[in-house]
Amino acid sequence: MLHRFIRLHHFVLHWRSVFPVELIALFLVMFVFVAPASADMRFQNRSLYMNNAEPGATSQYTVSFSYMSPAAVGSVDLLVCNDPIPYHECVAPTGFDASQVQLSDQRGETGFSILSKSSNHIVLSRLPSVISNGTSAYTFDNVKNPTDTTQAFSIRLRSHASLNATGPQIDFGSVRGEATDSILIETQVPPMLIFCVAQEVESNCTATNDTYYSNMGTLDSESTLVAQSQMAVGTNASGGFAITAMGTPMAAGVNVIDGLTTPTESIPGDNQFGINLVENTAPAVGRNPDGTWANAIASPDYSVPNKYKYVQGDVVAFSPNVSLMKKFTVSYIVNSSKNLRPGVYTTTMTYIASGRF
Repeated sequence: MLHRFIRLHHFVLHWRSVFPVELIALFLVMFVFVAPASADMRFQNRSLYMNNAEPGATSQYTVSFSYMSPAAVGSVDLLVCNDPIPYHECVAPTGFDASQVQLSDQRGETGFSILSKSSNHIVLSRLPSVISNGTSAYTFDNVKNPTDTTQAFSIRLRSHASLNATGPQIDFGSVRGEATDSILIETQVPPMLIFCVAQEVESNCTATNDTYYSNMGTLDSESTLVAQSQMAVGTNASGGFAITAMGTPMAAGVNVIDGLTTPTESIPGDNQFGINLVENTAPAVGRNPDGTWANAIASPDYSVPNKYKYVQGDVVAFSPNVSLMKKFTVSYIVNSSKNLRPGVYTTTMTYIASGRF
């Protein structure tokens, strides 16, 4: 052994006299570091996202990683096993099934399609292309989760130059996941309809003046009698609300002051009974709807200033969707003719608010 070492020593001294020390050093560095460059490299930034981790559930998986080797890749192999070590035997997770998967999205290195799939094996394929977008993600739909919650599972990853994940691998690595029982947190917003009616009400229905009677005075063919009441409403119903007006026109026995069937101006001397839900100047009565919810409005026939109507069963205000809160002022007018029979003319008005849940 000593003899051989001496001979090697003489060999090196001989070549040292021929080549400079620096060139020999460069040769040794190349010998040490060039050879490993052809070795497989690990994918970096590996991750697995499961949008539903419940055992046995059908889920969507997104597998992300960064290609490391600047080589042409034609296929990616995804093998699902309990063990992440690539050279260990692959035991498929209990209950896992990828036989119905679909590749629904791909980012970074794209152009792939599913070449083959089985219960625990997927092969992506494309025409071989040199890696240009290192970080990539692939989303698979219709993946059935494992049913075993006692251990994690792995997806073993390999890239190949071939179209079918055969031949030498380029990069490799694994990602881990686990099926877990979910923690269910549940709450609900109950259906809500807030409604109040009185002579005067607060906008949020927290209070009213508890007055539900109005004496409009003595009928006179030369003047118009007026009164007003208020109502506030709000709902979280997706279809909004509707307020219906119910009640007969003013009557004294068999003598009736009929309601106006179309929006009409107030005309003293005619028999008229009508309402609207806006501010008026002829006569001066009422207010416009009050509140920030612009979708809650008076119905078109009851929202024209100085024009009045009353047909029992009409919807006088509504919203097409959620509205919280809105206050409406209802104006009432009564006119009478000279030949109207004497009597005490009364009516009871009922407003019904309905939520369209």
